[in-house]
This record gives sequence, structure tokens and C-alpha cells, in this order.
Amino acid sequence: MAPSYEYADEHPAASGPPRAKICLACSHGGHLTEMHQLAEAFAGHDTFYFCYDAHTTRPLLNAYLVPNMARNPIEFVRNLGRLFRIFRKERPDLVVSTGAEIAIPVGLVAKLFRVPMIYVECGAQVTQPSLTGRLMYWLADGFYVQWPELIHAYGPRALFRGSLIDENRPFKGDRSAESRMNVTLVQPAQSHGFSSDQPPMGLGYVASALEQVGCAVRLIDANVEKLTPKAVANILMQQSPDIVCFTVTTPLVPSALDTVRDLRHRIETPPVFVAGGPHATVLPEELLVEDGFDYVVRGEGEDTVAELAEGLLAAPNETTANIEDIAGVSWRRGSAICHNPDRALCHDVDSLPWPDWSIFPLTKYSSLARRNDFCLPIMTTRGCPYACTFCYKGIYGQKVRLRSPESVVDEWQFLIERYGAKEIAVIDDVFTIKAERAIAVCDLLVARGLDRIPWSTTNGIRVNNVAPKLMHALKRAGCYRVYFGAESGVQRVIDDLNKKISLDQVRDAVRMAREAGLEVGLYFMLGNVGETETDMKATVAFCLELDPDYAQFTIATPYPGTEMYRQIEEGGEFLFDSWEDLASYGNLAFTMGDLTPEGVGRMYRQALRRFYFRPKYVLRQGCQSFTWTGLKHRIKATRLLAKMALPRGRQ
Repeated sequence: MAPSYEYADEHPAASGPPRAKICLACSHGGHLTEMHQLAEAFAGHDTFYFCYDAHTTRPLLNAYLVPNMARNPIEFVRNLGRLFRIFRKERPDLVVSTGAEIAIPVGLVAKLFRVPMIYVECGAQVTQPSLTGRLMYWLADGFYVQWPELIHAYGPRALFRGSLIDENRPFKGDRSAESRMNVTLVQPAQSHGFSSDQPPMGLGYVASALEQVGCAVRLIDANVEKLTPKAVANILMQQSPDIVCFTVTTPLVPSALDTVRDLRHRIETPPVFVAGGPHATVLPEELLVEDGFDYVVRGEGEDTVAELAEGLLAAPNETTANIEDIAGVSWRRGSAICHNPDRALCHDVDSLPWPDWSIFPLTKYSSLARRNDFCLPIMTTRGCPYACTFCYKGIYGQKVRLRSPESVVDEWQFLIERYGAKEIAVIDDVFTIKAERAIAVCDLLVARGLDRIPWSTTNGIRVNNVAPKLMHALKRAGCYRVYFGAESGVQRVIDDLNKKISLDQVRDAVRMAREAGLEVGLYFMLGNVGETETDMKATVAFCLELDPDYAQFTIATPYPGTEMYRQIEEGGEFLFDSWEDLASYGNLAFTMGDLTPEGVGRMYRQALRRFYFRPKYVLRQGCQSFTWTGLKHRIKATRLLAKMALPRGRQ
């Protein structure tokens, strides 16, 4: 599924002698696509390319291809020398560059040779300038941006160009060039509490599904760009989309509704507002209030959203007749709320188009628990057959659907070659549920030379699915860390959570992973229903006994739709005023039995201090700080831990 371009006939050159020699500088993928979109301006001129070496750039004529220098200072210096020789040979009259790190050496050498330069910013950031853009704002003679919001962010020299740049139609059947409807996808932000800066994979899948029915899709990730609901509303007013789709987890409900209500009060004819995600699936009525959303997509959203867009396009003023037949939709008919039948789960998960990451601000995402800042996620299965009390299964269900090893590795390779991912995060709930398939994925990664890119099982693999052969296969394929969900150090608590594992299985899984040369991460929860302070102390002791490379302690959170939520509803008391309060780390959101917020919060902070502030652990982490990324991550992690582990810390 590699991107393809029609180089020969897309923009035939004008007849007559060349009028100027132009250097076209771009990286690959979406940046190269943007250069093709600009090609009409170069017709009749003598052009040559300066690009990163990639499968999308090798077919180019008159191209100088160089190694990717992103975050590689040695290659940066080498590229300066290469460019000096190229400019001395070619003597260009003009340089045109699209947004990427490759533009920086081009801009410097162009200044040296006194060659004018035009720069087109093509980062996916909506409101925050990229580092490359800030530098090129001063280096380039002409500076263009694709987002009107960036004009004021950069300064008065910035000019608006207005195309969606970072797109190269990588999916079979993609019709986004038709632009039949303009759709903006929104990941809301939490005003309070801790939130991980990770790309929302569900919106990536939805973007691809909408592009396949001819929608032009843009994205606003308010979480990673730290945008308030008011700021999101301002951006949406400028974009004027036909449809706005929000992903709504429970803590994001207030922020999403604030944005929608703001726009309804400010726009005479507002766009169609659609909500999807876990909370929307559990409690659609809560979002379909009079001044809230028009439609809620329940469960797996790709096909439902695509059909909804088609229905709205077919009869924009008479939507009722079109919407009634779309499975998985809840909607308002006047003052009444209608729930269409549930949509059946997608059984052929290989047929789903891969998430379209080209519209995401990829350079903004990071995780302190990973080796590299630029990490992209992949999902190789859907569904989980287990029924843990704290987990909601309303989106992907309990029926496990496995992607083929070939499909998984095809996408894996695409993430690396198309987007330049430096690390992969496997976010399945049950990646190793079929050991033979997981090993087949690993064998293919090795066969294609993809084992050089580090990866980890971020969402955790179950300890009852661990075997030495599997662990060695993961290590051989480039996996550097496996995560296990232990949850507690007390067997009774684990049984109450319906986890279906034993403490001995946790010990054996940690041992087998270490024997294979893998790092180990463990997940624990404190404040579970029926737990005591003695139990929580035993959990901390169990974690110290196993001594993992990374441990995540969280406080049990009762999300709507889970068995834990039902248990507290029947026998306890909720202690939150807003759904957003469920995003906070360090606070118990309910009281039940012997559990109190004060007691659980004290044990939570004690767990962090006892694990992370040990001299042995500090020394181990210091030995891993000899790279810039490692040092940066540990400085940030230390600041975050200090806030979370000390009294009066992060709420």
C-alpha cells in the first residue's frame, strides 16, 4: 500500500527555453505531494530536487537524494557540504522548499549564495509554530502557511496559502480529493488533571474512513496543543466545516459540550456536531441535549461515520429519512432521542484502512516512558475476551478479531517509511493472545529488516499468555520492553477484579521476559473495591520484590459502563462533581467500605516515592541518561513525579 505518484504526465512542461533554474527542496511523502501540487508554477523552468532518500523520491528526475538528517547532527553538517557543492554546480536562481528539517540547511546555503527562497510551512500544528517554521520565518524571503491561525502566531511576514498539505492518498479507494464535505475531527483537552500526549488512534481510523467517501478532513488535537474550548471554537469558526466530529472519553465530556454550545450561540447556521468514543457509546443521551450534539456514533465508528456523512450529503435538509437506517447512530428528532440498532462488529479487520496520521501534529506527541519522542501506535487486534471489572468493552467488544501478520507488518513498515517513526507502540489489549500469530509478526519484522526500530507493548500483555519462545521472538524483532497488568499484589483483590491471573503467573512472566533480555513495565491500581490499606501496602511490596524497569501506579477509577461503576453505584458513594474529575491522578473518586480519598491518596504517593526514589532505581536511570532524549525524559519525569508523589502535588 505504498504511495504512488504519476510523475511523467501530471504537469507537462511548457514549450520554449527554460526561464529560470529552481531548486525544489522537500523531504518525502506529504511534502513531496505538496511540491507536486505546486508544480504548475514551475512549468517551463529548469528544476532539480533536493530530497531525503525514500521510496517516494527515488523515481524523481534531476534529484539529489540525501540521508534523512532529522535529529542527526552529523548528517546535518554533511548535508551542508553536499548543498554547497550542489549550489556551486547548479547555480539556482530560486529555492522553493516545503516544511521539514531539510529546509534549514537549504535556507542557510541559499543565504550564502544569495539565492532568494520561498518556504511553505506544511506542519500539521494548528496554532503553534514548528521549530523549523520559526527558523525559516527569518531565513526565507517568502513565507507561507496552510493554517490561517498560524498567520498571527508567526508574524506579519506570514502569508496564507490555504491547502491541506500533508496528504498523499496512501489508502486504496481514498477520494478525499473530491472534497465533497469538509470535516474537522476534534480531540478535546482536559482543563484539569493529568493527560498523556498521545495521538488518538480512533480519530486516525475515522479520518481514513471519511476520506474514502470523499471528505476533506482536518484535525484539531486540543489536548496536545493545549487549546481551551474557546480556542477550539475560534478555530472551527475560521475553518467553517460541514461536520465536526469529537472523540469523547468520560473526562472530555465537559470540554466537548462547552465547545459545541459556544459555537451554537455564535453561528447562525452551525455545522453538524457528531460525538463518538466510549462515553458517547455508554451515555448517548447525555450528549444529545438540546444545545449539544446532533448525532452520537456508538461502538466502532469507521463505517457508521462514513455512512452518516453520505446520508447528510444526500439530503442535507431532510436528514431524518437517511439517518433512520444507519446502524450505530443515536440522534435527536425534535425533542425526542432516537437510538438506531447497534452496528455489528467489523469481522474483517484487515479490510480497515490504516489510520491517516498525515493530518496530525506528529512532532508534538511524546511519552516519558518510551525511548524516542517520535513514536506512532499500531493496533493488531480488536476486542478482548476478558471481563475485568474496571474495563469497558463497549467499543471493540469481547470477540477477538486478529489482523493477519502480513497486514500488521505492512502497516508497521508504512509507519516507518512514510512518517519516519522512530519507535512503534503496540496498543492492543491482547497482542499475544495467539502466540503463533505474534511470533509470525516478529518473524516478518526480522525478515523485512524492521527489527532495527524499537517497539514496546504499551497497553500490556497478559501474564497468562507468556512463554519463553514468545519472549525471545519479541526481543529478536526489536521489542525492548513488555508491560504486564498485575493490578495488585494481593490474590483476593486480583480475583475481585475478575482479572483471571495469579501472582505466580506475574512472577513467571517477569522472569521469562528478563531472561529474554527485555525490560519490564508493570501496571498497578490502588483503591480497588474491597481493598484495605494493608492490601495496598502488599501491592507496593510486591512491586518492589519484582523490581521492574518501570511501574505505573494509578488509583482505581469507576468509568461508566464498567462493572466497577455498577458496584459503587450499588454499595458506595461517588465523590466527583464533573466527569472531568475522573481524569485526575492522586484522587479517589468514590468511597466504599474502608476506602477513603485521604487514605488511598496517601498510599498512592507513598508507592511512587518508595519505587522511584530508591537509590538503586535512581542510579539505574542515571546510567540511561547519556543520550539527549534519555536525559530530557528523565528531567521531565523527575519534575512530574515530584508533583505527583509529594503532598499537595498534582491533583
